[in-house]
Amino acid sequence: MTLSDTAVQATGGVVEKAFTILEGWDHRGETLGVSELSRRTGLPKSTSHRLLGILEAAGVVERLAGTYRLGDRIRGISGVLSAGIPAYLREVSLPFLQDLYELTHETIHLGVLDGVDIHCVEKIYGHRRAPVCSRVGGLLPAHSTALGKVLLAYSPMATQRAILTSELATYTPATIVQPLRLAAELRTVRQQGLAYDRGETHPEVKCVAAPLVNAKGRAIAAISISGPAGRFQPEAVVERLRRAARAASVVLASKRASVA
Repeated sequence: MTLSDTAVQATGGVVEKAFTILEGWDHRGETLGVSELSRRTGLPKSTSHRLLGILEAAGVVERLAGTYRLGDRIRGISGVLSAGIPAYLREVSLPFLQDLYELTHETIHLGVLDGVDIHCVEKIYGHRRAPVCSRVGGLLPAHSTALGKVLLAYSPMATQRAILTSELATYTPATIVQPLRLAAELRTVRQQGLAYDRGETHPEVKCVAAPLVNAKGRAIAAISISGPAGRFQPEAVVERLRRAARAASVVLASKRASVA
């Protein structure tokens, strides 16, 4: 074996381990520490730390308060990563979204956390759709939407601190932008397993959301039901939403296990 062959082989080993590290993330907005990445991937902590340094220098991952998340550069490489979702999320969730629409005839969203925003993965609506400016592939603010609040509530503290210390936009008089109030809201959301948007993003829209969790209890996405504030009562659809979210979570967990 020549020196160049040896170098290529060594480089290939590093690349393979780097991809192993990247597979440790469940979704784009997730922040993970070195210990958790080491546990998920089976790589030694020292190796994980060294590879994260290389990936950070290349812009593939970003460091945030002692944890790491996928960086901007990786988002342009893979369609799955740029969407911030497991490849099977939409496929598994769509039947449950359709069931919710048939039961409520209100606007249904599926979203994932993308930094301080929500990436809209799917939207189902009819003639009575809520007057909310959302589209599949578009972004919504996390701090003022039900989808965003429920996913933030289930996120690591580093992710919550990032949004609580950022400058939050005010969309309506009801938008919560005070850090202490928002932190208290997220604690309540985590306790209840539900988040509400009572005219916080659009003054004429109410919304309720529930998380989709994987086998380890981590929220990887959320489902919401929205409607015009004048007639839509979120409390009336809560149980239907909970049932759909639980059922979708069970299928997602089994799907994740089958592709792991």
